[in-house]
Amino acid sequence: MKKIILTVGTIIVVSFLAMTQSVTAHHSFAMFDVSKEQIVIGRVIRWAFNNPHTWLYIEVEDEDGNTQTWGFEGAAQIHAMRQGVNGTTFQPGEIVKVVMLPLSSGDPAGAMCFVQKEDGSIVRPNDGVCDSDARAAVWQENGWLDSDNLTIFEKEPEFM
Repeated sequence: MKKIILTVGTIIVVSFLAMTQSVTAHHSFAMFDVSKEQIVIGRVIRWAFNNPHTWLYIEVEDEDGNTQTWGFEGAAQIHAMRQGVNGTTFQPGEIVKVVMLPLSSGDPAGAMCFVQKEDGSIVRPNDGVCDSDARAAVWQENGWLDSDNLTIFEKEPEFM
């Protein structure tokens, strides 16, 4: 009987440790370059309000008129909702300014920190990768959100 209890206990502990590792790996921000903040301005083409993470896709036009789709990872639905974000926060066609941490690979994607909508309001569909309240205040105080000419602007975070 002791052997059965020991075996079952071992299986439970090993299973728990395996699950803990996958959860930890899932919440890694290693793919993002946290030493940079960028702003990307474009037109919303899709707002995927789903789990495990929300995603915002925008179309960005360069100086030559070529377009490129950018994707931004946000928080899980429940976390986004706690920050006032819901399934209708972004609508196709609206212009947004996304302040994000880019992918380390250089691909056109990143982790959302905060988003400024056309009406000037700030929304925070972000995960734990940045302090969106503090970062939005810094961007607003420095006037970095004021230009409509920028498609991509990079700023070294002052808090690092």
